[in-house]
Amino acid sequence: MNRFRAFSAGLLGFLGIAAATYGAHRLSLSPGSPHALDTWKTAVLYQFVHVLALLSLSRHPKAFAVSSVCFLLGIVLFSGSLYAWVLTGNAGWTRVTPFGGSLLGIGWLAVGLEALFRKPAPAS
Repeated sequence: MNRFRAFSAGLLGFLGIAAATYGAHRLSLSPGSPHALDTWKTAVLYQFVHVLALLSLSRHPKAFAVSSVCFLLGIVLFSGSLYAWVLTGNAGWTRVTPFGGSLLGIGWLAVGLEALFRKPAPAS
């Protein structure tokens, strides 16, 4: 198991729970943008889907390095920029969101390509 990937997944999973709780209890009561809660939920959903993918990839310590980095950075940039936008009201944060989303997509592509082209480990 790749300890850094597993640690990252655990930390981001914890932060996802914290973000979901904050959104459910704080944003549903605030008079902010009517789309704030929906945006927050999208950020939390994408974070959790990719945390689970990152955790799964941590079981392959010598493989899937590119996809793991893409998922890690993609979570931070995609979900992080949406969280920042909702919390600050500054739409400038959304300029980063497409880069995060692109990294998440590239991460999935990297998973598929490595699975297709990686040499299988010798049977023991």
